[in-house]
Amino acid sequence: MKIVRYIFLFAAINFIQGCSVNGLNPEDRIVDVNFWKTGADAEAAVIGIYDKVQSQAKQDPVAFDVGADALGVLQVTDDYLPIDQHNITVDNPRVRDYWENNYAGIHRTNDVIKRIPGINDASFTPLQRDNLLGEAYFLRAYFYFNLLRAYGGVPIITVPYESFNADFTIPRATVDEVYALIISDLQIAETKLLLKFGDEMQTRGRATKGAANALLAKVFLTKKDYPNAVIQATKVIENPNYALTIGRTNYINMFTPNGRNTRESIFEIQFISSAIEGHGLHRYYMPLANANQIGGEYIMAPTAKIISAYETGDFRKDASLALTTNPPFRTVGQPYVTKYVRTLANLDANIIAIRLADVMLMKAEALMRDGKPADATGMLNTIRRRAFGLDLNTVSVRDFPSASDITKGYTLELAIENERFLELAFEGHRWHDLVRTGRATTVLGIVAEKCLWPIPQRERDRNPRLDQNLGYN
Repeated sequence: MKIVRYIFLFAAINFIQGCSVNGLNPEDRIVDVNFWKTGADAEAAVIGIYDKVQSQAKQDPVAFDVGADALGVLQVTDDYLPIDQHNITVDNPRVRDYWENNYAGIHRTNDVIKRIPGINDASFTPLQRDNLLGEAYFLRAYFYFNLLRAYGGVPIITVPYESFNADFTIPRATVDEVYALIISDLQIAETKLLLKFGDEMQTRGRATKGAANALLAKVFLTKKDYPNAVIQATKVIENPNYALTIGRTNYINMFTPNGRNTRESIFEIQFISSAIEGHGLHRYYMPLANANQIGGEYIMAPTAKIISAYETGDFRKDASLALTTNPPFRTVGQPYVTKYVRTLANLDANIIAIRLADVMLMKAEALMRDGKPADATGMLNTIRRRAFGLDLNTVSVRDFPSASDITKGYTLELAIENERFLELAFEGHRWHDLVRTGRATTVLGIVAEKCLWPIPQRERDRNPRLDQNLGYN
């Protein structure tokens, strides 16, 4: 496992110890005088960035799903409960850690972007150099997009901190300024990245040209630049490296350790096991198990809304939800999320950050909002047909507007929204979808100010130039 091996290598490098400012720790600065000399050093440094992607990914689906309407927190002592109740305080540990993890990743990308051009190694080819720089630009955009959607405008830092005398009190940039950096970084990344690596784990687990296109599509859709969202989504859909996973068994398997890195996956965050690099999300979702069985703490459970949302025959429900049996669980009949279970062999599935179905539904949404409902409907119908095991190219009773759509009074807009709810359940997209479309206030019953998290108070204590978001003290 090349990614995991290099993460361990990078983590072993000596760091300076110091305080955290804007989530950036001075200890993240490599001081080994023998580093940044070879292509292998550059490779290790880039792979080290993915360690922060893993850290961030352990929070992402949980935090943004509990804020939406498919998942609820059961334990009153858990730090995710205020997010579930939309009553987040400025000192919430989850909100603080999300800020810090993303900025720690940004600092590593900044280091790579500055250092790689100066490496003088005859064996370090231009293709290798460009690809590693492309990965760093992609990942910096990825981290900033996470921050933008969670907090709004944030401080923009594009060079590594190299001195304790540096000015750490950087004000928040505007939303437009952060978008401009994200788009610029992704456009640079697209020109440098490989189409694919030599094996599937790296093709799905590392940044590629297709991943840059997919993230650009999401960025443009969120920014309401629908023509460009369509252009980028189309590049992904036409990329021969990607294809929908077909069939009930294969679809369910996509969210298990045995189904890692399918052709549907565009950017998949790699995890292995509890002994090496597991994400441990099972503890939030899995109920208590009997002795010698794998279970969790049942901190969160699916809502009645998502349980009842799937129509008969939709096999996506079987990939997302189940009821407990005894064995292996202590209690019978408890609904739980199945996309992040841990196996008896202590293996975790990967966390899929972006997959083709997501991109196709993004394209459907962008086409619909750009005044092309027929084309949008075609994208939507493909995803629906796949969910019921139907031929993707044959008209079916599931096509929009189906009998169910008519009964529910769904417009095309609501049908696409609901399809994303079903297709991408518990993958961390629902909150962002509702905020992006302006539907969070209606669907979740919250005020508009709660569509952003507060700036962590610890960061404001360290940086008095950080203004707080409206609605938070």
